[in-house]
Amino acid sequence: MVTSNVIRADIATLLLTGQAMDFASRMHGYGRITNAKAIRQFARLAGIPESALTFQVLPVLKQANVVDFAVDADGAVKSIEEFVGVSGTVIQQTFRVLEELKPSEEELALLHSIEIASWAPLTKTQHLDQIVKRGISDDAALRGLEYSLATAINRRVPSSDLNEEVIFNPNVWGTSQIQIASFLRNLPPNERDALLAICEQATVRPGSSLDDVGGNPSILRSARKVGLIQAATVKSNAQGKFLTRTYVFSPLIQTADDQSTTTEALHLRKLFIAHILFGRDKANLSAGRISDPVLLVSKLLNAGSVGPATNIGTDYHLLESHGVVRVEELPNGRAFLKLIKEEIVRDGLDWLKASVGNVPGGTSFLEKDYVPGLFVTPEEDRSKLTDDAASDEITTATILELRKEVQRAVRNESPFGR
Repeated sequence: MVTSNVIRADIATLLLTGQAMDFASRMHGYGRITNAKAIRQFARLAGIPESALTFQVLPVLKQANVVDFAVDADGAVKSIEEFVGVSGTVIQQTFRVLEELKPSEEELALLHSIEIASWAPLTKTQHLDQIVKRGISDDAALRGLEYSLATAINRRVPSSDLNEEVIFNPNVWGTSQIQIASFLRNLPPNERDALLAICEQATVRPGSSLDDVGGNPSILRSARKVGLIQAATVKSNAQGKFLTRTYVFSPLIQTADDQSTTTEALHLRKLFIAHILFGRDKANLSAGRISDPVLLVSKLLNAGSVGPATNIGTDYHLLESHGVVRVEELPNGRAFLKLIKEEIVRDGLDWLKASVGNVPGGTSFLEKDYVPGLFVTPEEDRSKLTDDAASDEITTATILELRKEVQRAVRNESPFGR
């Protein structure tokens, strides 16, 4: 969501690393791809032009042992074999790619700033000191912090008690040392109950509809803006009607997932769940709908495919673009939905069971009037939310209370300490 050309130029190595791993992750599950056109299309979907793919991205991915590739006599890519999650977790592989691309000191300072702010809200002075302790110069540390704020990855709030700004990362509040519920317990009762109820529902029932969560809209908006909950939206404009449906998730899901082979930083499970639930929630009943999402996804996972149905060929192009599933069309116009990324669908099934439970009956057909056309990620959602002074007071209080909780943990005064 970086829109400034100057900032994009300054952190280009980080952005290219992200694009390279996005590209590799889209091909994960396919194994060896020998279709050159398919390879180029995956690259385009990740924002990588063909020249950069051939001369920059693929050689770096190969050096980092993320992919292997072959070229034809003209130097054009003719095949790729991916090793995503094989030679390390996706996070580990991403950092190997970054090392190959040789980031600047300011870019490294930005990464340190993001990491430090995700573990603990600190004053600006303390935050910069921590970056410098990691071998970064004072000037580069300050620039890295400025980049983190300019890209809205980190945020800052004024503290009258400290007479200084507090720097924090709203994207990663749930960590192995600090749980959301632990610091919310010390908030005033009304604020605590409102925010805790939202966080608990997003954790217990991942993929709950924003409409079903309830609560004060201002508090909901504030919780989304600071990262207490993550909101993902599916949009459709089929048949001249514009429909949206927003689903909420807990940031704790991503923290746990990053320790495994893959990473939910790419939001693939959210993308999958939102599509399936959108098919249940927004389909025209007379035209057919997914009445039992758990049954449908169970069949996809166990059999490796579902169908055939005509609308499979038109409804799941966003999932195809990320390599989660593959659509196999038949001569009669119907199609099968084929499983590609088993780990995404397997964990997605667990989320579905937690969210909607097992519904009797159901159908394996995917027939919907309203085709998902756009998926809005939590980062995009957060960037579009405007400030709300009243709800931001709750936000500020929560952030500063978290800071106190971290301090207590460091002094071993809390059961949530080390």
